[in-house]
Amino acid sequence: MVYVTFMGTGGAFSTGPRGNLALLIENGNFRMVIESGPLLVHQLAAAGLEARDIDHIFISHSHGDHSLGFPMLALHRNTHPKLLHVYGASSTLDSLRILCAASYQGLKLLRNNIYWHPLSEAGREKVFIAEDLTLTTDVVPHPAGVPTLAARWDFLKGPSITFATDTIPNPTTIDLARGSDLLIHDASYSATLQPDIVPGPTFHSTARQAGEVARQAGCSHLALVHLSPEIGDSSEVLIEEARAGTGLQVTIPVDGQRVPMR
Repeated sequence: MVYVTFMGTGGAFSTGPRGNLALLIENGNFRMVIESGPLLVHQLAAAGLEARDIDHIFISHSHGDHSLGFPMLALHRNTHPKLLHVYGASSTLDSLRILCAASYQGLKLLRNNIYWHPLSEAGREKVFIAEDLTLTTDVVPHPAGVPTLAARWDFLKGPSITFATDTIPNPTTIDLARGSDLLIHDASYSATLQPDIVPGPTFHSTARQAGEVARQAGCSHLALVHLSPEIGDSSEVLIEEARAGTGLQVTIPVDGQRVPMR
């Protein structure tokens, strides 16, 4: 059984019940964290885990609400002999090294127990994480100078999960997510609640746009994340906006929600 835990479902300015975006994928003894915002160690504790329980992490890009928790994760694992496998664009991994060096000078957080997996900033790449699991990534639109990756996890004889955040609807995400059992997509805005918003310049999506991506990709289930405080408590509105009158299954997960997938 594969489980997805939505440890945090908010955006950069989240307060209250929604923390910065962070996910956990589990399959037996395998655990992989997605994103490393400032609250990550606390989010892991809320899920009943410690930093040393995590052996794999994927970080989509270097913005602070997705990366600032990494030095704390490294600190908590600093004496743990088991490797931490870190996946991200080459420039994102460079930023993580700089963050660690600046945060804890002299502690040598970047010991031999971290293994860096630089992923392409130029296009699609597929890597085998485990015997029964592949990770496929591709570059999606985001501000210049901030390479951002969408990602897909395919379990042998299990589900496919695609993740895209901090981006706008684009053909790359649609193609990457094709046929996924679950698409986890940015919905920082609501076209219903914020009719005057123009999401393009900020490289974030509305719930309506996320629904369009899911339908074009043929995904059976859409989970909306990276919700802003302005819309985060309007679940029914966002669900109907994303559905747009179709039968698409849409959920608004809350922090700490654990979803089983077959």
